[in-house]
Order: sequence, then C-alpha cells, then structure tokens
Amino acid sequence: MSTINLINEGVNKALRVTLTLFMVVMIAAVVWQVFTRFVLQDPSNFTDELSRYLLMWIGILGGAYTFAIKRHLALELLSPRFGRRGQLVLSMIINCIIIAFSSIAFIYGGSVLVSNTLSHGQISPGIILFGHHLLIGYVYMVVPLAGCLISYFGFVDVVTAALDLKKKEVKLPAEGSLS
Repeated sequence: MSTINLINEGVNKALRVTLTLFMVVMIAAVVWQVFTRFVLQDPSNFTDELSRYLLMWIGILGGAYTFAIKRHLALELLSPRFGRRGQLVLSMIINCIIIAFSSIAFIYGGSVLVSNTLSHGQISPGIILFGHHLLIGYVYMVVPLAGCLISYFGFVDVVTAALDLKKKEVKLPAEGSLS
C-alpha cells in the first residue's frame, strides 16, 4: 500500500471516528434535553445549542467524508459517453472545479467568517467551557476544515487520474472504492 493510501485511510478513519463520536454526543444531548424538559420540568440550557452545533459539524464534515469515499451525489451524464481516458480527463476537470470552489467558498470564505466572528467576540450564551462562553467562531471552524479536506481529496484524485493517464492500460476504480 502506498504512502498516500495510508494517509487517506488515516484521514478517513479519523473522520469516521469523529463523526461517530459527534453523533453519539448529539443523541445523548437530545435525549437529555427531552428528559429534563418533560420529566424534570426544567429544560437543560446547553443541550439545545450543543446539538445544533454538533449537527452543523456532522453535516459539513460528513460532506467532506462523503466526497473522500466517493459516495457523494453525482450526475453522470457525460462520463458514460467517454472511453476510459476521457473519463479520467473529465474526472480531473471536475475535481479541479471542486478544488477551486472549496478553496474559494470553504477555505477562504470560511476563514473570513471565522476571523470576523472571533474578532467581534460573538459568544454562545448556553455553552460555557472552563468558565468562559464558547466563541461562535470556533463552531464555524468546521467550514475551512472541511474545505481543506475536500481540496486535499480532490487534489489526490487529480494526481491519481493524471498518473493513470500516463499508464498504457487505464483501470478505473470500482464505484465507491477508496483508491
């Protein structure tokens, strides 16, 4: 197994574990919210915000993970019309567009969002960590993080397709495979 495949497996495993942990914590927070609201008649203050922020992280990081394992939604109108080499070129073009979009919208735009939010000191009223309110900018950090992951996996796909184009016999990976 090549070094890049080991790195990809490590990143994918870290994403899977993180997303699973976030789901477990979010489910526990929602169950606790329901219990305190209806059984104790005293709703918990932080669980509503915590579950909202975790849902944001799960949705955005989940999109990056889905892109990494090639299970994202795709309209395959052009790809079947090309031969193997044409499919690789089309894959490179599509991935370059994805890299450009994620770099501009997610990495740059997300970084500006995080920076502006942190500089204005916007806080989460319900979540207090170590005696301080959580700054909302830290919640928004998932956007540039996901952009970096999407750009990384797009770049790996472009390089892999370029290397495959150089080979005499082009083999396409099975749908949904990680290679």
